[in-house]
This record gives sequence, C-alpha cells and structure tokens, in this order.
Amino acid sequence: MENTTNLQIIEDVRQSAEYGEYTKRIGWKTIQVTSPKSQNQIFLRKLGPVSVVKIQRVYLPLPWEEIEEVLKENRVMMCKLEPLRFGPEFTIHDLRNRGWKLDKWPLIGAKTLRISLSPSLSSIMSGFKKDARYCIRQVTNLNPQITKNNFDKFFEIWREANRIKRLWTPKKKDYQSLVDSFGKKCFCVMVNDLAGCLVLMHERMAYYFYSGALPEGKVRNLPYLVAWEAMKEAKIRGCLVWDWEGIYDTRWPNKGWRGFSHFKKSFGGEEVQFPGSFNRWMWPYRKGF
Repeated sequence: MENTTNLQIIEDVRQSAEYGEYTKRIGWKTIQVTSPKSQNQIFLRKLGPVSVVKIQRVYLPLPWEEIEEVLKENRVMMCKLEPLRFGPEFTIHDLRNRGWKLDKWPLIGAKTLRISLSPSLSSIMSGFKKDARYCIRQVTNLNPQITKNNFDKFFEIWREANRIKRLWTPKKKDYQSLVDSFGKKCFCVMVNDLAGCLVLMHERMAYYFYSGALPEGKVRNLPYLVAWEAMKEAKIRGCLVWDWEGIYDTRWPNKGWRGFSHFKKSFGGEEVQFPGSFNRWMWPYRKGF
C-alpha cells in the first residue's frame, strides 16, 4: 500500500489559475476569496436574473462572510460545495450548522485512486495487478504507435467513444479552451489512434482528466498502455503523484462507473475519499450564509 500522507495534495487542479482561466473562457465568472489556509476560487454562472455557484476541492473553513457578500450581490439561488476534507477545526456538523445539506449528485468524483510516481518505473509497475502488467507487455510487444500531444486527434477519439456509449462530450471549442488554458501543463497520449487520454498537471500532480477508446482499441487492451505511457510522461515532467480523477463510490452508486473503476484499480494505488457534495438553496435569497 502507498503512504497516504505522501499522496496528499497541496492544492487541487480546480483551484489552479489555469482552471480558473478555463472556466472564464467557457462562460463562468471566477471569483477569488481568501481563507486562513488558502486562496480559493469560486465559480459563478449567470442564469438570467439569478446565478448558481460551485466551490470545489477547497480547504475548510472558508471566509463565509466574504462569500455571503458574493452570493447576495449576484442573486445566487443555489451554491454547491465539494470540500477536500473535514478536520478538528471544522467538522461536518459545523457545515450543517451553517445550513448546508449533503446531496446525492456530486459534480466530480467523491473518491479517487492515487499512485506515487516517485519510485523507479519498475517499482511503479510492480504495484500494478497481474492483469494490468500482462496487458501492458502484450500491447508493447506488438510495436504500437504512440503519439503525444495531437490534441485534435484525441478529441475525435474521445468524442466517438462517448457517442458509442451515449455519453455527453463538451463542444470542441470548450475542450480547446481547456487545452489552451493549461498550455504546457497538459498533455495527451494516444496508442494506434484508437485510445488515448488527456492529462492535466498542477503542483506536481498529474490528473487523468479525459480518456476514450474505440471498440477496436478496447479489444486490443490499448487503454492499459495509454495509461502507462501517460504515467511515464508525467514522471518525466516532474509529477510526483498520479490521480485517476474518480472511481466508483458506494455512497453515490453509479453503475456506469464500475467498468472503468475496475480498470483503474488494476493499477493499484491508494484510495482517497472526499466528504462528498453539499448544497445550499437560497431562492428567494436569504441572508445568514
């Protein structure tokens, strides 16, 4: 098992300047608020005369009075909060006392898997399960074509894979906004133009952000090599931790997550669980946040 302490993050990618720029480019307003522990970004979207807000992967407590003014000024009807963790200085009871309720629809995965990239490549691979190691060797022995940073081609693969599975895909311009906002802090890897992934980097952590594989790529087990090549690239770029960006969580069961969670777990790693998703409805607007 990994040392969980070594897999904790300094700041989540959704609190990065790059992610803030991305949300602005796709129509959200990014607002900075300062708490005793960190500078936090909250994301606001206008919906006619009212607004909604999401606050993701932040440390608690937050500067509640400052946020209250933001909500009041922008006539926010609903605010969604997905914190990093609770602690002795601020518990779930403290949050509930402020009117927040645990909901059943997290916007981002409430549980993830992380792998340390600090050891040697052979040591990292030794932590993979037998099936994952076998698939990687099998595909590697077939001399596959590995392509990096062809972002347009990856989008085509991802969009088609999602279409087959009847999953939603962002507009190409929104995807490009993400790539442009992160610049050198993102990369993509593809194998045989049949499977690929997009990785974001922040504070020496690599996030497996988007991925897709066409049916032929799945049959050939190409996603295993995609992930392994992406981990190697992240390590070369100085990342110390790999984050799978979400796995199946029994607290909010989604059957559609079982398959790719099985895939991710075949690489080993340490599970990290977040508190979940909380919301507060304020329509008509009520003071006392």
